[in-house]
Amino acid sequence: MLIYHTYRELLDRVEQTGRPTRVLGHCPDGSPIICVRSGGDKKPGIVITAGSHSTEHAGVSAAVELIEKLDTEHEVYVIPTRDPIGLNGYAYALSLGLGKTPAIETHNEAEAILRESGEVHLDDESLILSLIGDYGYTCSRPGGNGKCAQFSAYQRLQEVERAQPEILAPFRGRRIFMAPRQEGIEGTGDFGRAYTLIISPEGEVLHINRFHDTEWAPIESRCARDLLAEVSPGITFDIHESQLMGDKYWLSARHKRNEEDEAWEQKIAHAVIQTIAESGATLADDIDVLGVPIEETWFTRTEKGVYWLDAGVRGEGLNFADFVACNYGLSFGTEMGMYGTFEGRVSLGMLTVQSAVSVFEERYR
Repeated sequence: MLIYHTYRELLDRVEQTGRPTRVLGHCPDGSPIICVRSGGDKKPGIVITAGSHSTEHAGVSAAVELIEKLDTEHEVYVIPTRDPIGLNGYAYALSLGLGKTPAIETHNEAEAILRESGEVHLDDESLILSLIGDYGYTCSRPGGNGKCAQFSAYQRLQEVERAQPEILAPFRGRRIFMAPRQEGIEGTGDFGRAYTLIISPEGEVLHINRFHDTEWAPIESRCARDLLAEVSPGITFDIHESQLMGDKYWLSARHKRNEEDEAWEQKIAHAVIQTIAESGATLADDIDVLGVPIEETWFTRTEKGVYWLDAGVRGEGLNFADFVACNYGLSFGTEMGMYGTFEGRVSLGMLTVQSAVSVFEERYR
């Protein structure tokens, strides 16, 4: 179960599988967004994606492993990462603005680059935000919710959006790359990935997985939408992780448009969470997932570890799983606690998909 330090390493591994691969589009740096075909020829198809948050790298490795290890007669389409730029790391992202790749070992060094080579538009106790070339860059600082400086910085930018939108005006329509500050987390570290935000033309701060229902959407979202339109999948998976819940696990589900789909979503969710619990993983409680009483959120829970998200209540744009629920078939997301071992996190992502597909196949026998 490999950690891919560069996108080139991932592409080389995919090539070794010998499975048909095609390019769905290209990122602003020219990196290809690829889709790998595996499985059999039976319809409806299965779509698996990962890496829309590049810091959640075990999901990427799980998606790559599933190319060969998901045994099914149904067509399988895998987008192993939806953020190739972010996978290449923060120094690589900086090179897009600087024109060269800097050597970065400390946050002080990163901040110095943002000050000396860019236009600083925000500098407070939470983060520094600088515009270098066509891209924005941030370095977050410890604090906020303790475990996750990255999430605190994201929330801080959303506060700025509401209270001081003029600060973000120069970033409208641009990407902002965040240094993850995830020391000790296998697969990410402090600078191993770049977390990608995009400021919409209207000035809304969103991460890259929030544009699936918008006319104005980054290429990564458009590629995923185009694949969904082509395949019209019966079930999809978007493999995620969370830095906020230790080493615990939860499953994300979406309510369906008709009773039959809803019944199968419920059945599969129940089977998955039973399998995960039997594997020895610890299931998350409400406080781990939400931090506040569930009544104050956009979630409902049907059993321990299974959470149903209502994007209409949450606001922001639709993510991949939301979009699938509104337009196609069954849709699930995984959340593995990032303080578990890398191998354990990869295994949980794979086990989720494998156990779900075994029930999904029953529907079409």
